Amino acid sequence: MVKEKNSYISCENLYEKFVNSSYDAITITDKEGRFLVANKATADSMGLLESDILGKRPDELIGKGIYSNSTILEAMKEKKTVTGLVNVRGVHRLSTSVPCFDDCGNLEFVMTNNRSDSIMNEFVRQLAYEQEQHAHYKNLTDYLYTFNEEQMVCTSEKMHAIRRECAAIALSDSSVMLIGESGVGKEMVAKFIHSKSPRNAHAFIPVNCSAIPPELFESEFFGYRPGAFTGANAKGKAGLLQMAHMGTLFLDELGELPLLMQSKLLRFVESGEFYPIGSNKPEKVDVRIITATNRNLLAMINEKTFRDDLYYRLHVLPIRIPPLRERPEDILSIATYYVNRYNQKYSKEIGISEESKKVLLKYAWPGNVRELRNVIERAVLISPPGTRSLSLESILYQEWESSAEVPSRSASPEEIFALPSLDLPLNQAVELFEQHYIDAVIQKNGGQLAKAAKSLGIHRTTLYRKQGKPLISQAAP
Repeated sequence: MVKEKNSYISCENLYEKFVNSSYDAITITDKEGRFLVANKATADSMGLLESDILGKRPDELIGKGIYSNSTILEAMKEKKTVTGLVNVRGVHRLSTSVPCFDDCGNLEFVMTNNRSDSIMNEFVRQLAYEQEQHAHYKNLTDYLYTFNEEQMVCTSEKMHAIRRECAAIALSDSSVMLIGESGVGKEMVAKFIHSKSPRNAHAFIPVNCSAIPPELFESEFFGYRPGAFTGANAKGKAGLLQMAHMGTLFLDELGELPLLMQSKLLRFVESGEFYPIGSNKPEKVDVRIITATNRNLLAMINEKTFRDDLYYRLHVLPIRIPPLRERPEDILSIATYYVNRYNQKYSKEIGISEESKKVLLKYAWPGNVRELRNVIERAVLISPPGTRSLSLESILYQEWESSAEVPSRSASPEEIFALPSLDLPLNQAVELFEQHYIDAVIQKNGGQLAKAAKSLGIHRTTLYRKQGKPLISQAAP
């Protein structure tokens, strides 16, 4: 095909434009090391004019303090490609020098390109970000692979009633809010609801809202399009909502959601649509949301730290999961379940002696099911080979001390209200006494918070707020 002569761009002009428009600093030196070509990026990096560079040798520029070392000289000496860091005007640059030879093997010239460490730092930052995402999704995959406790091990009538309620509401798509202390098993209940729902063939995506940095919330939930921001994956990324399509999204620690993210989550809950970062086109997914909290969200609403409109959208089917101290009948059944589980995991055959059962029932379990599980795993793991019975006394003694000497379930009122540590400030001692008193009144009223609140002369929401406070350690500072 013939084109008119003036439509061609000469190779010489093309190469010149290519070299000078390159972001990389590009040079060509002759067999003596003198610069024959130095593009604009080279001159800019050295703070010189092109005429100040051409004809000079690297060692001359080094002598003037332009840069500290040269891969060009090393490539000429070694007669092979050399890559290294070169300090140019105080800026580290990654430099690669490639020697070129004639047919007789004699050096003709050296081609060199380098780029600043700011670009390399950006690559490193992007790599670190992607590695972080990889670790995040690996943890999520591990969770999905290992989590199989949807059977809700329980003996107490309270938990059987919750089980029946969960099985009934699983058939709907309404939002569920699980309320309870840390460690009571809110994830397990959420997984149970998902497993009994028509969505059980699709993903159950658990999200700990307190574990996501505020600046990453939006990209984690909604995903992003390619090139949406510096460091973004070149292919973009699906968000948690997309991953949960047709399944269930479980938001634990709901009270930790930043206010800005609350408004964006509300928009999704109301419309089912969201905008990935970098996109002006809404996406629609079908997701059921189950939330969990151990915080008093009504108090947070009064404090203007949680949106009331989002609360009422998610508080459609509230379920309160009682702490382990309110359902002691479950302790032995849960303990037996975990003993069998960890026997299998650690290839042991250990049972629970009658003495150990008494110890388990005597302890107050302030950390609830999570603490019980951890104690059982530790006891099974450290038991010597051939052991037939768990030894729990020493482990629970350590737990007892670390949980500020929480009174046993069978303790008398006099024991419950023994003086706190005399090393505590007055306000902490009063608060600790108040918490123990409230726990005793709740226990006296069979775990019914409405009756306990009436007996205490306070509103039930005030009781929820006071129940949400962390237990103050009696250990000396």
